Formats: sequence, C-alpha cells, structure tokens
Amino acid sequence: MNPLLPRLTTAALLALVSACGAQRLTTEAQLPPPLVERQPVRVGVYYSKEFREYVHKETRGQVDYEVTLGPAHVVNLDWLLKAMFAEVVPVDDPARVGEVSPPLALVLEPRFEEYSFLTPKDVAGEAFIVTIRYLLTVYDGGGVRVDAFTYTGYGREDARVLANKEPLQIATQRAMRDAGAKVAVELPDQDAIRLLLRGPVAPDGPVAAPAAERPDEAPPPVEPPA
Repeated sequence: MNPLLPRLTTAALLALVSACGAQRLTTEAQLPPPLVERQPVRVGVYYSKEFREYVHKETRGQVDYEVTLGPAHVVNLDWLLKAMFAEVVPVDDPARVGEVSPPLALVLEPRFEEYSFLTPKDVAGEAFIVTIRYLLTVYDGGGVRVDAFTYTGYGREDARVLANKEPLQIATQRAMRDAGAKVAVELPDQDAIRLLLRGPVAPDGPVAAPAAERPDEAPPPVEPPA
C-alpha cells in the first residue's frame, strides 16, 4: 500500500458514500412494555392525515434524505395508550367527541414539531444523533382544547464505515422510544390530565383489557409503504 495515501476517517468515508445518492428509510414500531398503572377511563386519540403519513424530507449537500415516520408512530402510540388507559377510541374530529357514547375522559392529538439529525460529518464525530419533538394537544370530553404538552426524544447510534442508513434508522427509533417513555411517565402527572381523569370511568371499572389487547409484547413491525 502506498504510504503516501491519506487515511480516510470514518466520517470521511461516510461523507463519500453519502454523496452517491438518496437515503430512504422507514422506522419500525418498537417500544418496551411501559411500567405504568392503567387508568380506568376511556380516552380518544385523533391522528391527522399529516401525522399518519408523515415523511421527513431534506437535502443536505448532495444527499436527499427521506425518513418515513408516521405509520410507526401510529402503531407505537396506539400500543402505548392502551397500556395507559382502559379503553382507547379513535376519533375522526376532536370537535365532535361530545357525541361519543359512552363519553370520553379526554382526547389526545399528536403532531410532529421537529425531526432533525446530525451525521458524523456534521459534528466531526463518530455517531448519528437524532432529535424528535412532538406536540400533544389535549381536549376534554366535550371537544374543548384544554392544554398542550411538548415532548422531545433523543437517540444516538455509533457510525459504521461505509454505512449510514442503518445507524440513522437506529438513532431515530431510539429517539421514538425515549419520547414514548416520557409520555408514559409524565403525561398522567400533568395538572390538566389529572383533572380530566377524574371524569367518566370505563363501564367495567379498572379492569385489565382482554388478553388479546394487553401490551405485554412490543408492537408488531410496520410494513414499509408501497
């Protein structure tokens, strides 16, 4: 080997490979079983079309990045909320939930506020770092907006020579898990949520969901969109 040839660092190699074309990745639904007490209430959840189909796109340098986030987040949140509440009801319009019977204690509407990432090239380091920020809007059982909370998840994964798609995907999923853990622990302690949870209880009281609905295992993987 010619001793005069420069030694390429991991970051330089990643930059070289990144220049070859687009980076498209789909996140998977992966959350550990949350250790929370299930509240004996019925809650609604509203997923807008924008949230369900959300794809982050950006061009950095000569590389087009496309990260599909929506489908996996819907699966993760459904699974997480079923662990937190006795019954979870999908709603089409938060403003009309007052028509739902039996009544709902509250309705949650998630929204993506930010998805950003740093590559080893960006920070002259050896890892991919991902930040995902969400806005979780809360409505009461009559469809009136009562509060909103911001949750931010962080994820990191070491870089690999000649590969940047898999580390970015792993860092993204770790950010999703971090945010999910914060929602499970912090949401029930918010003052607005505490007040709403004192409302209508589930018909059968604080009874565990049927075995088929118990979130004892991680949610199933999400198939990439066609």
